[in-house]
Formats: sequence, structure tokens, C-alpha cells
Amino acid sequence: MKNRIQYILTLIIFLILQIIWFNHIRIFGHYSPIVFVYPLLILPLQKNDSLNLLLAFTSGLLLDLVSNTGGVFAATAVFITYFRKIYFFISKNPAQNIDEIRINKLSLQQKILYFGIFSLMTQILIYSFDAFNIGLVLSKWAFILINSLITLFFIILFDVIFFNSVKK
Repeated sequence: MKNRIQYILTLIIFLILQIIWFNHIRIFGHYSPIVFVYPLLILPLQKNDSLNLLLAFTSGLLLDLVSNTGGVFAATAVFITYFRKIYFFISKNPAQNIDEIRINKLSLQQKILYFGIFSLMTQILIYSFDAFNIGLVLSKWAFILINSLITLFFIILFDVIFFNSVKK
């Protein structure tokens, strides 16, 4: 229970950071990182994912209300939280139980791959849900890729510096 409260507090801090700072900065004049998904990506994997999905929906909905985006962030947060379990199910050792996987025990290379895939997925989903047009997403592939790389940089930076959870 203590860990769950820490994750919720981390989620609140990242929501505040996203709302107050990251929604208003423009790196190179165009790119705005989406870092509120980081706490959702480090939530512990469980058989019953309903609390994680509820946290994802609530955080996305709060960001939607503040950003006036009509459910884009809520849908993206739920999608990301749901599919991270599938990612670990596919990438885990066959003898390993999914409940035994700990994000903070992954190597730096594994974290970069994990966070990279989900930061790219986040950007694609946000632009897809916002435009409801796959053609627009395909026409903005360079923008999405660069924004994903910037988001990945901030997520790895937060993970290494503030949470110091990378294996040495």
C-alpha cells in the first residue's frame, strides 16, 4: 500500500509538471514533451490491472480538463497503461511470471527501449485521437518522431536523476 501511495504522489507531481510547465514550453519552437505518462509506465504490473487503469484514466481526464483536449489524454493514458502489460508479456522470459517483473530492475538499454516504444506510441495516439485522421499522422511522422525523442530524453532524465533506479 505504501508503494501505491508513492506512485500516486509521483503521478500527481508529474501531472502538475505537465500542466504548469511542459504544456507551455516549446523546444526548438515546436516540440512539447508529454511526460505525464512516465508514472504510468513505472506502475507495478499486476494480474488485476483495474486500479492502474483507473489511475491512468483519472490522470488523463484531469489533463484533458485543463488542456481542453476532449478526452485525447485520457484515451492515450488508458491505452498505454493497458498495452504495457502486453509489451512485458511478449518480451519476458517464458519461465518468468509477469508479476515478478520490476521496471526499476531493468537495465538502461531495456529502459530506453521500453520508454522509447511507449513515448512513440503516446505521440502517435495523441495525434491520431486529436485528428481522427491517419493521413495527418503519416504526414507529420518527422514531427512525431522528434517529439517522441524529446519526450524520451526527459523520461530517461527523470528516471536516472530523480529516481536513480537504473541498474549499475
